[in-house]
Amino acid sequence: MSVQTRSLTVKTGSLLLDSKNTRIPEDRRSEDQRSLVQELLEAEDVKGIATSIAKLGLFPNERLIVIPSNTGRNFVVLEGNRRLAAIKLLMNPGLAPTEHQVTYFRRLSEKADLPALGKTEVTIFPDRVAAAPVISSLHIGESKKRWSSLQQARFYRELVEEGLTPEEIAEREAGGVTLADIRNYLKSEKVHRVALTLDLDDETRKKVDDSRFPLTTLDRFLESKTGRNFLGIEADEKDGFKGVVHPDRFKAVLKHVVTDIANAKGLTRRINTDEDIARYVEDASAKIPKTPMRGAFDVASLFAKPGDTGTTTGNQVQPTQRPARTPKPSTSIVPRGFACNSTNDRVRAIFGELKSTRISDHRNSTGVMVRVLIDIALWHFYECQKHIQAVCDHYDKDGKRRNFNSTWTPPLRDLISYAVEQTLFTGMGAAGYKSVKTLAAKDADYFVTIEGFNAFTHNPYVTPTEGDLRALWQRAEPMLQIILNV
Repeated sequence: MSVQTRSLTVKTGSLLLDSKNTRIPEDRRSEDQRSLVQELLEAEDVKGIATSIAKLGLFPNERLIVIPSNTGRNFVVLEGNRRLAAIKLLMNPGLAPTEHQVTYFRRLSEKADLPALGKTEVTIFPDRVAAAPVISSLHIGESKKRWSSLQQARFYRELVEEGLTPEEIAEREAGGVTLADIRNYLKSEKVHRVALTLDLDDETRKKVDDSRFPLTTLDRFLESKTGRNFLGIEADEKDGFKGVVHPDRFKAVLKHVVTDIANAKGLTRRINTDEDIARYVEDASAKIPKTPMRGAFDVASLFAKPGDTGTTTGNQVQPTQRPARTPKPSTSIVPRGFACNSTNDRVRAIFGELKSTRISDHRNSTGVMVRVLIDIALWHFYECQKHIQAVCDHYDKDGKRRNFNSTWTPPLRDLISYAVEQTLFTGMGAAGYKSVKTLAAKDADYFVTIEGFNAFTHNPYVTPTEGDLRALWQRAEPMLQIILNV
């Protein structure tokens, strides 16, 4: 097999999209390059790929596979058509079929290193037959073994130890991993490391330390308000969590929980909802050894070695060494670096007010404004995507509600559920959909849901904590990154 590698300039006349691309149905294939770009944009995640390329550039290990065209002057791309379509749209946003999409790619192209995209490494095969085995190996089976959740979490922690912030990691990540996902990974991994400092029996320790330990189950427990209350922790933007009970109580509960996760067969399937976790907590509470309850702790104190000296204020252990300098968290609910480029004036205005509101002083105002922001931005998203009629028809099949009230719209929980069920959030990964789906859960006792949020906005006796509000933003963030930028 004759294979060459050379650098080619990516211009409209240099690299051509494949008119026989397997991703495009035969009845929609064309020799027209503009039509191929638009077909891929409509049917494939070209928008998400373009966003990744604008942020990160092209990965050097993912070369385009090409063959000479019939004329011999150009090359046809056999592998990498979506990437090439994304590059073409970044370099020429006018190829997009709608004005809205043109505007979107024009803004995105301003963030991209266009000169660097002008050249890309390609692997040249003599013909389709010669390239077929390589292309097949890329799309059939698994060419790489996926990391486990624990391995992925450790990878992010190592990046933090190298000096990156979660925001910077999110900027560099691809594959639909959001800032909220990374924060959850870091929090769960930190709790997992604390668990490994506990007095576990040898068999349990071996299972907890195994890379196959179901970190997602622990994460589900930590995301539940019932689970956090049982452990005695609250959400904390800087460290992931902080203790609101005596550290001995936290350690006793954590030991019981991780032991059950590591040893109890089927537990990962039995605590899927907050209701499941509540039943588990009720049963487990009687099995926790007696420990002091009143107190507090910070995360750093949990990793203090037995010989370390420190100071104590009340029941809170204070480490003597000053922790490593970390960026100050945002004073508002909006994380540092999070941008809103919505074409809707009111969405941008509400976002701006939220960003300038100090969450510690205005929890009630922040809670109400976040609820309004999600509602208005999501409806604007439906308008831009031309799904208003479809979502209304879905929840008002016979039109009775609209006959009675012509301005009727589905409630927010239904709007979120519909978008998740129909996978309308282009570019969002499975973890993002999972995160957003929980917002629509019918559980008013779990604040990080719309039902729980409604309890806050309508119940005069319910006030969210700062940790609750930040947890809500993190849960909604995969969706917010999309609906605040249309």
